[in-house]
Amino acid sequence: MASACSLLSEEQFLCSICLEVFTEPVSTPCGHNFCKACITKCWDNSDKCECPMCKKPFVNKPDLFVNTLVSEMVAQFRKSVDVKAASSNIQQQKPVKPVEVPCDFCPGTKLKALKSCLVCLASYCETHLEPHQRVATLKRHKLIDPVENLEDRMCKKHDKMLKLFCRTDQLCVCLMCTEHETHDTVPLEEEYEEIKAQLKWKKSKVQKMIQERQEKVEEMKASVQLNKKDTDEDVSPSLKTSSKRFDLCINVLGREGFSSGRFYFEVQMKGDDWDVGVVRKSISRKGNISYSPRDGYWIISQRRGNKCWVVDRTKVPLSLRQRPEKIGVFVDYDDGLVSLYDVRAGTLIYSFSGCSFTDKIYPFLSPGFFDPAPLTITLVKHR
Repeated sequence: MASACSLLSEEQFLCSICLEVFTEPVSTPCGHNFCKACITKCWDNSDKCECPMCKKPFVNKPDLFVNTLVSEMVAQFRKSVDVKAASSNIQQQKPVKPVEVPCDFCPGTKLKALKSCLVCLASYCETHLEPHQRVATLKRHKLIDPVENLEDRMCKKHDKMLKLFCRTDQLCVCLMCTEHETHDTVPLEEEYEEIKAQLKWKKSKVQKMIQERQEKVEEMKASVQLNKKDTDEDVSPSLKTSSKRFDLCINVLGREGFSSGRFYFEVQMKGDDWDVGVVRKSISRKGNISYSPRDGYWIISQRRGNKCWVVDRTKVPLSLRQRPEKIGVFVDYDDGLVSLYDVRAGTLIYSFSGCSFTDKIYPFLSPGFFDPAPLTITLVKHR
């Protein structure tokens, strides 16, 4: 058999004064029901005593007693409403996803937060947000779209929301931070949009440069095997003396030099000893040579298959995760930049910056002296 409360509508459980579900329901002599506190306050604030519903006057203020039958029905109604609401919320709301803000008050599985409160510094799902929509004092709280780490969005000094960005000091401030009044400050949204636009432009520029580089490699790639007579230890002694030939080292320069723009080439190594990089045209080729930028050498060296280094202002040992099999050399002549990459791993090995180029720059290769092995260069002409 259905319970009595299930046969009544929700409106029949509402006080006509506060429009909320009855709290301590009492009945007037005319048969109407009200919250005890509501009807008492109504009569205390009025010169005449009458029923707020039917306006029937009472000569003397009636004694009010809690109507136990109505009170029990209200209790059952409240319980049924809570069960339905909880069931509905469980069915309709799904557990929070990794990219969503979770409710701070869900005891078990966290549900998705609908709002965050700047006064409570907490986030609420639909069920736990209900008091903020019903209780008068909580209704005055500032609710915003759900955000994580609310404490980080509040000014530690004034406990106010951070709404401005100080470009002078490069930090977020609130409206109470008067020490920044004379600084260059803008709304956080404006600074966010400007930084977002800058990053978008930089990303587009980098993508365009990468695409141009890839097209250039595909269009102009040409593999050249080192000339054997330049790397053979048993060079004929009948060769004529030349200022362009190294006399103590097995070194060779690329055929084409560059004096502007950018260029890139790759070198495939098969031996344990090698030197790869770029040099200026006027380097010394005779006697003992110092492989340093001061002497016109921007190179990377490997010996015995495991010791790798560069010489910048000083000798810099390199700790590489794996032995390079192909080195990529990128040169920006105008910006004075030489960057060396592990092509297979796709990682930067070392960059020489602030280079002072005064004449032509040439690719430089050496297969080492004790156990020379072939080096293969893939050259991309500069643009």
